[in-house]
This record gives sequence, structure tokens and C-alpha cells, in this order.
Amino acid sequence: MKLFILKYWRNICSYILIIIGVIFINKSFLFCMVEGISMQPTLNEKDYILVNKVNVCLSSFHHGDVVIIKKEDEPTYYVKRIIGLSGDKIQLKKDEVFINGKKRDESYIHLDMSQVSNRFSNFREIKVPTHKLFVLGDNRNHSKDSRNTLGLIDESNIIGKVEMVFYPFDHIKWIKYFY
Repeated sequence: MKLFILKYWRNICSYILIIIGVIFINKSFLFCMVEGISMQPTLNEKDYILVNKVNVCLSSFHHGDVVIIKKEDEPTYYVKRIIGLSGDKIQLKKDEVFINGKKRDESYIHLDMSQVSNRFSNFREIKVPTHKLFVLGDNRNHSKDSRNTLGLIDESNIIGKVEMVFYPFDHIKWIKYFY
């Protein structure tokens, strides 16, 4: 009888730990599928990504973070790269990004200059206001971002930071930050 009670309580504790683990994963991470080509070549359409929601609460934002954005007034989630933080001066000249007057190396972008639209290749210098972020898609020619209709992003609209691509299996990779 003692052995039965011990096994019973061990099973109950195991189930409770599993439930706590599932709740922790559900509150800490988000699993998403990328729709669209605005983040190519870093993220491809139909890539499944792991998003760390805890990172947003525990750490600050950095240049190069790839984040998930949810604006209050839109049902859509966006995935973009943080280019400018609060107080930064951002300018685009001939498809090159300048942060506080310094050209940034963006080795993650593979731009075919013959396909570049001049529509957003130059962007006047702006200073990013407090608690706002300037974001761009890696595929600059096909991205709704801070240069156009998405505008500057409130820090509170960041859901989480993209950590990795976990599917398709031949595309599994950690998302590196290049700044």
C-alpha cells in the first residue's frame, strides 16, 4: 500500500512538472511561420522560427536584433531587423545604412544592384525618438518597414526576438546578430 501511494504521488508530481513546463514554454516562446519575402535571405517564406518572448522583458534591444512586431491597430505580425535605437540618427544613402554618421556593415544583405528600386534607396536622416525603434527588412526592395507605411515602432510593440529557424530541417540555423 505504501508503494502504491508513493507511485501515485510521484505520478502527480510528474504531471504537475509537465504542466508547469508547458506553461513556461507557452509564456516564454512563440513558434511562427514566416510569410512573405521581406527578410530574405535571413528568413525565407515558410520558415518556422522560434521567438524568445522573455528576452524582451529581461534585456534591452540591440542593433541587428531580429524581432517580431505587433502594432495595436493591425492584426498582422511583422518580422524585421532593428537598425536604429532611441536617440540614434539614421540615414540611408544609395542603399547603405548610416547610424550616427557611421556606415554599417550589413553582410547579411545580398543586394543585386540591378534589381534595386530607387524608391527607398535614399532616406533623409532622422533621429529616433525615445522608446521608438527604426526597423528594416533585410530584403529592402520588398519590405514594409520604418521607411514607409510601418513607420517607427514603439518598443512596447515588440513581442520577442527571433532566436532560430527550426524548420525546414535543411534550413535550421541560429539567427546571428551582426552589430
